[in-house]
This record gives sequence, structure tokens and C-alpha cells, in this order.
Amino acid sequence: MTGIGVIGTGYWGKNHVRTYSELVSDGFLERVVICDINEKRAKELSQAFNIDYLTDHQALIDDSDIDAVSIVTPSPTHYQLAKEFMNAGKDVLVEKPMTMDIDEAKELVRISEETGQILMVGHIFRHHPAVKELKHRINIGELGSIRLISSNRLSFGAPRKDMGVVYALGIHEVDMFCYLMDKDYPESILADTRCTLQQDIEETAMISMDFGAATAYAFESWLMPASGKQRDLIVVGSEKVAKIDYLKPQELQMFDIRIAEKDFDGKTNFSVENEGSYTIPIPYAEPLREELKNFIDCIRSRDNPLSNGLIGMRAVEMAESALESAKKGCKIPLSN
Repeated sequence: MTGIGVIGTGYWGKNHVRTYSELVSDGFLERVVICDINEKRAKELSQAFNIDYLTDHQALIDDSDIDAVSIVTPSPTHYQLAKEFMNAGKDVLVEKPMTMDIDEAKELVRISEETGQILMVGHIFRHHPAVKELKHRINIGELGSIRLISSNRLSFGAPRKDMGVVYALGIHEVDMFCYLMDKDYPESILADTRCTLQQDIEETAMISMDFGAATAYAFESWLMPASGKQRDLIVVGSEKVAKIDYLKPQELQMFDIRIAEKDFDGKTNFSVENEGSYTIPIPYAEPLREELKNFIDCIRSRDNPLSNGLIGMRAVEMAESALESAKKGCKIPLSN
């Protein structure tokens, strides 16, 4: 029997509760318990999904039938909660950012290694079906050598008060770029940020990551009303180009286009070879459901999660490096 507690019932916590309850209905999971200090909100969600609720996380620690927890609370609380539960012998899935301090992230990884508890971080796009398909096609060489990656994560709305776009949005990109390039870190990070509404809370960021033969660019902003909500990823290879619209998990766009090089009289000439484009249909799979299923599988098998603690720690380090780069106005080198 596998029992999981969900700590936090805000916007994303509700999605965890909904998905776990569906997995219970499907027979993939035996028990879910909600925990939130806001009893009114916890009770409402409990009634909606017919799930028990608590208001004190210590009760989850003391419950021998709870094997693991999803921590979906405000980011500054992640470290202390994850630490308590792993030291108590519970596996942990903590939402991104894992922490907002690299030393705390390193400490959580150390505790996971010392206790043997699973530590998974909610880097959900590693579980996105179109991203998985793209990763496969990169790995088999279909795109050729990767030359350029570009991602936009744009919207128009009130900024957060607890963090800027680097930790709220850009942390997805720094992780995704490394995942696609099969690297732990880029060689360096260069970033530019702008704070126009609140001091020290950036609403816009441009992040550049140098992978040697390839460069990856991320544009993050809460101040872009023209295009509505935009979430896309483009990977340019020497043989093909791929595009993902994250809001359309059931398709991957491929462009059979490349820059051809030919020698003529000792000079290199360039030309474009364009053989058209096509869309690869992908069976629908909700990324959050895939993520939580991976967590449950790892609780049972003790395998390493697809987005483990080390991956979450590296993402925090890269986010910190991006903010340091913006502050200093220079590249920040990273090493493996």
C-alpha cells in the first residue's frame, strides 16, 4: 500500500490533489491525504475529492501509512519541510524551485543521499510528451548537430511578490536546455533582467547559455501583452529544426530545413535547403500525471526519478548564476 500526503492546496497544490485522486480511482495509488494550515481551503478540497485532510504536517510525519509527500507550498518553506520529511523516513517530491538558496539545495541532496530517501523535484517539462519525443529524436541524431535553442515564456499579468521571472519561469528553461543538450551545466550563463514595478523582483529576463557548439536563449516576461500566453521551444540542428508549443502537448513540429555548405573555386557558399515541414502527432499524456506516476514508481522501485534532487540543485545554481550575471553585467562560468 502506498500513501501520499499533499502539503499545500494553492493553485498548483490543487492540481496535485486532483491528479493523485485520479490515480487512486485508477488503482495506481492507494491513499492520499491533504495537509494545509488553511483549514477552510483544505476542507473544501477534501469534500470535492472525498479525501481526508489535516492542518498539521507533523501528523503526516507520524502516520506510518504515509510513505511520501508532495510539497507544494511557497518556495521559502521547501527546505525545512523537505528536510523534516526525509529525516523522518518519508520520500519527497518538492515543487520547483527546489529551494531559493544553493546551500539549502545542496543540503537536501546530502540528506537524501544519507537517508536513502527519494528526492524528486517538480521539473514538469521533463515529463512533457512532446519534449520526450524531441529528446529521442535529438539522441538518435535526426536533427544533426544542435546549433541553437530558443525558448519564449511570455504573458501579461501582475508580477509575483516572492520571486521574479528567473526563479518562477526561467528555471524551467535552464533545466530544459541542459536536458536536451545532455549536459549537467552550460559552460557559462549571461543574463539581463529588468525590474520596473518592484525593486529586486524582475519582470523580464533574457538568459543566454553557452554550450560550446550551441547557444541557448530564453526570454521570460510577465509584461508581454501582445501575443497572449506564449510557451514555445525551438531547436535548430544542422539537419532539421523542431518546434514545441508547450500548450499543445500532442504535437511536435518538424522542419526539414538546413543551411547547406558547398565549396566553389576555393570559397564556401551557403544555401538553404527546404524540404517542407510536418507535424508529428503524439498520444496525449498530462505532464503532471506522468510526473506523479514517475514519483510513485520510484517510491516502490527505489529507482532514481527523472527529475531528481541533483537536477533540482543544478537548476537552483543556474538560476542564482543568471541573477548574479545580471547584477554584475558579465558572464558567469559554470563547470561540471
